Amino acid sequence: MSGDFTVLPGKIIGGGELITFEEILEKVKSLGKIVKTGGSSFRLIPYNISGEDILDFDDMYPTVYFNTDYSVDFYITGLKYERVVEFIEKLSDVLGVPIEYAEIGNEAPDPEEELKQLEKFLEEFGGRYGSAKRREQDNVSTRSR
Repeated sequence: MSGDFTVLPGKIIGGGELITFEEILEKVKSLGKIVKTGGSSFRLIPYNISGEDILDFDDMYPTVYFNTDYSVDFYITGLKYERVVEFIEKLSDVLGVPIEYAEIGNEAPDPEEELKQLEKFLEEFGGRYGSAKRREQDNVSTRSR
């Protein structure tokens, strides 16, 4: 059985110029357990920053994969967005360089699907667009009789 992981991609800004991969490895050791992966990449499994022995599932931070091209992958399945952002900010502070990451849920929207959702919302809750659309449909159906 394979796990369902949601990955939030990111990039360490200034990686290679302002900070080396070896420096990143040294600096993030204070945040958790380091596990070597294939090649020279590594994974950071964060400690519970609050200092409690037991992690509450909702309070966990994301596991982070650091790649030699200075890209990072945050594994965020089941985590609260606020905690993910909090950890990325803490990670950025520790590294001393910004981390660019995609906003969760900001995939390119499907315009047709958005329009359908908007129409459904306005039909259910009223509004000028919903009532105008209904009038237009009523006029079409009376003209076709």
